[in-house]
Order: sequence, then C-alpha cells, then structure tokens
Amino acid sequence: MVLFSLCKLAAGNLPPLSIHLGRHLSWIKHELLPSDEECDAKYLASASDRHELEFRIRELDKSGRQRRGPFRRF
Repeated sequence: MVLFSLCKLAAGNLPPLSIHLGRHLSWIKHELLPSDEECDAKYLASASDRHELEFRIRELDKSGRQRRGPFRRF
C-alpha cells in the first residue's frame, strides 16, 4: 500500500494521503524508533565523568530545548 501511494505521488497524481498510511507510519515510529526518553538516557549514560554528566543534565533541562520530530534519522 505504501509503495502504491508513493508511485502515485511520483506519477503526478497527488491524492490525499489516506488515514491508513498515517496509521502505518505512526506504528513504524512507535515500534521501531527509540523514544525521546531512551535517547536522553543513552546520551546521559555516555558521559565520561561527573562534570560532563552534570553539563549534559543541565543541557537536557533547558526549557527551550526542541524535542525530536516524528521522523528522526537512525
């Protein structure tokens, strides 16, 4: 179904994206990509010493920090 939709888009027929395609993409995101919390925990775990860990914690606690979008690179 996804391949069919992509082929129609490439051919110039721009149909509205179906709700089913959105559900499939949501499922892929939910099941395959790590959550924001998992990525943050991995980032904190890779700190080499206490000072770097404190710096990273302050960096993650910034109020204006952007959260990751739905489509992140692996």
